[in-house]
Amino acid sequence: MKKKALYKSIQREIFQSKTRFLSILGIILLGVCFYVGIKATGPNMIDTADHYFRDKRLMHSQIVSTMGLYDEDIRLVEDNPDVLDFQAGYSLDVNLTNENVVMKLFSYDTERKNNLNDYRVIEGRLPKQSGEIALDSRADTLGSYNIGDTFTLKTDEEAKANVAKTSFKIVGFVNSPLYIDKVSRGNTSVGKGSIDYFGVIPEEDFNMDAYTELAVRFKDLERVQSYSDTYDQRLAKHEAALEKQFADRPAEKLAEITSDAQKEIDEAESELRDGQNSLDEAQSQLDAALGEVTQNLSMLTAAEAMGQPVPQAQKDQLTSAKAELDTQQAELDEKKAELADSYETLAEEKQKLSELEAPEYFFLSRDDTPAYSEYHENAKRLSSIASVFPVFFFMIAALVCLTTMTRMVDEKRSEIGTLKALGYANWEISLKFIVYATLASVAGSVLGLIIGYNTFPKIIFNAYGSMYNLPDVRLTYYTSYSVQSIVVALICTLLSSLIVLRIDLLSTPAALMRPKAPKPGKRILLERVTWLWSRLNFNQKVTARNLFRYKQRMLMTVIGIAGCTALMLTGFGVRDSIGDIVTIQFNKLWHYDATITLNDDSSDAEKEAYQAALTGLPEYEDQLQLSQNTFEVVKQGYTTHDVTVDVPQQTDNLDQFVLFNDRKTGAVYSLDDEGAIINEKLAKLFDIEAGDTVTLKNADRDTYRMKVSHIVENYTMHFAYMTPAYYEKVFGETPVYNVDLVRLNTSLSDDREKDIAAQLMATDGILNVSYTTQIGQALDDTMNSLNIVVWVLIVSAAMLAFIVLYNLTNINISERIRELSTIKVLGFYDNEVTQYVYRENNLLTLLGVGVGCLLGILLHGFVLQTAEVDLMMFPKTIHAMSYVYAILLTFLFSLIVMMVMHRKLKKVDMIEALKSNE
Repeated sequence: MKKKALYKSIQREIFQSKTRFLSILGIILLGVCFYVGIKATGPNMIDTADHYFRDKRLMHSQIVSTMGLYDEDIRLVEDNPDVLDFQAGYSLDVNLTNENVVMKLFSYDTERKNNLNDYRVIEGRLPKQSGEIALDSRADTLGSYNIGDTFTLKTDEEAKANVAKTSFKIVGFVNSPLYIDKVSRGNTSVGKGSIDYFGVIPEEDFNMDAYTELAVRFKDLERVQSYSDTYDQRLAKHEAALEKQFADRPAEKLAEITSDAQKEIDEAESELRDGQNSLDEAQSQLDAALGEVTQNLSMLTAAEAMGQPVPQAQKDQLTSAKAELDTQQAELDEKKAELADSYETLAEEKQKLSELEAPEYFFLSRDDTPAYSEYHENAKRLSSIASVFPVFFFMIAALVCLTTMTRMVDEKRSEIGTLKALGYANWEISLKFIVYATLASVAGSVLGLIIGYNTFPKIIFNAYGSMYNLPDVRLTYYTSYSVQSIVVALICTLLSSLIVLRIDLLSTPAALMRPKAPKPGKRILLERVTWLWSRLNFNQKVTARNLFRYKQRMLMTVIGIAGCTALMLTGFGVRDSIGDIVTIQFNKLWHYDATITLNDDSSDAEKEAYQAALTGLPEYEDQLQLSQNTFEVVKQGYTTHDVTVDVPQQTDNLDQFVLFNDRKTGAVYSLDDEGAIINEKLAKLFDIEAGDTVTLKNADRDTYRMKVSHIVENYTMHFAYMTPAYYEKVFGETPVYNVDLVRLNTSLSDDREKDIAAQLMATDGILNVSYTTQIGQALDDTMNSLNIVVWVLIVSAAMLAFIVLYNLTNINISERIRELSTIKVLGFYDNEVTQYVYRENNLLTLLGVGVGCLLGILLHGFVLQTAEVDLMMFPKTIHAMSYVYAILLTFLFSLIVMMVMHRKLKKVDMIEALKSNE
């Protein structure tokens, strides 16, 4: 009977306090939803990419060689016991001269069932027979292509020689796991220097003697998640083993090539010697015949001069014979010249053979493919934000739930006393609150888990969809995050209820059935400031007394509002910091427009042709030559990082290209011969200060010591700048200038950028042309995708702010319902009663906003520090409008809440509220 009565009491309590029950459920729902949704998004991104890579059998490692790959190379991989699968293939970079487009052709084995680096068909199908081609899905955005159209390779003869056909039928559009980025397709040494899209043709349509690449997959990486530490460690071990396997191949291949070439040279020499002997013998015979004819002709001429009769027929015959012999001599001389040219060519071939170097073998990984590492950085950045923001978010929700449940127990004080007087055991009395709190927590948690896991990852991943060619996000319910959320939710409600309830359960029924004695009136501190207190009107004095009379309620309200304001301000601040990176880096710090990578092997004539083409551009303004090399920064106990060492040939105009600026003081520095200038993030990673010495290591593992003169503002990548004299002092060699920074006198359109790049690349003096606009746009795209995450944070924080304000205001009014009814009986109008509460709320909101802004600045800095990756630094500034937005939103929610409460106050039953609890 008791249980039945208790269950009815629980049902009645839920239905009678629907607002409170739903507010607790809503706060738990929002907290859990936000927590698990944001926490799961980063792992879901990694999991989605990993399944895509596994499904398409993306290579773990790739082997390429400067002289191509042959059967001997393939056999080495085949003999490796750790290799699961491998596939050799062809690729060719083609400059489509009619479109100023560079495409990369890949071979496709139509006979093999499970191709490595397989393609995801977007439309149509993959090629099945010779003469068919599937294009990159990006090709459709750069040109008007349709399935069934004829695709013609209009390119140079050298490229055409490597393919069996130049016309193909388009049969489909595909994506490749090698290019998860929608834009980047890598760089090349042909055309304008960058690849626009790729095409896939049957292997038989290639006309090459050697394979260009060999894809490899390893057994123990098949089930290991990409991007994990285990994956990286095992891959490093396998790559080291491959390098060891191929250690002798360069020398073997060089010997093989040298031997084959020497045989050809020997055969050619033999043929030339035979030819020389034949020519010598022919010359001897011709000289004899020519001598005889010349002698006979001279005798006839002499006889004729002495008046002797000479037969004309004989004379004509000798003249004709001499003319024929002269012709033969000319032909013989021509053959001698050809033979001399052949000897010269053979000498050149011998020289080339003597200078021939062993081929280089390169062992590439997924990190060398465009956007693979960038995608990981984005996921890590998101996970970093998720490790801070949701926790803080949940803390605010927990605080409000604690306040709400504490208020509920206080309200039921007399009921608890009555139940104790009727003989109910403490656990029976507690059951009502346990079920109430548990039901609200579990219901809110379950709904939060469902919404969070299914909503946030989709929203955020779809934002990245504009950047990456990946399938839809894989949604996973993570047990750890779910358990954490439910446990925290129960702690917020159930545990807080039991703690407060325990105090009441220890009291006697008589004490519980009497209402708590009101707090005694005391003079507040403000009253002691008489000159100020005397100037306050009645309403202002009442407001001040009420605020300081209920210090706990005031503190909880201020903390709740401050937390929500801080969350919104942090969201807006992160948006500002993200948006400022491109502007500051590419407008304030870097003043050049293009970076041109020079060809070290180019001749003087090619360098002159390039310089003439560059300075002949109508947009050209200035240039600065740099020596640019990459080193590792090493320090005991710290993670190694790459740094680009830039050495300007001239330093007098360096400030026209790069600004060396102290972010905090604004001081501007210049290079000197006593040390280098490094970027702030690098200094932070290694705890470096001006005057410290840094250890650099090159690819040959040689170490060098570099002194740091100044630390400057920079937001992407790591750089060290030094003068040529200091470079020689550190590295013991003269810098080789291999990069040009170019300033233009106007901004360029995309088409003009392509035209200039193609024009410069045609000189053969350079390897690549990249524009800061392209780099900035790529960085901006990455940051914009993170902006979606920020907006999710802002909207979620705003929703939490509204619920928190509503809940706290509702508790405030519920606690003071007798007081408010009293002033209504005394003649206060409805608007005046609302203002009576609203004045307090305004002051608390104002105080909470002030504290929230200070807290938001600290939280903003902490989030940025956590979210930063090693290659990037965020500006630590929050725009003035972000403060305005956060403050206005908080006050707007406060106003909306009071409008809702105004309607509630109008409906208050004064007589019922004023009835005695006795």
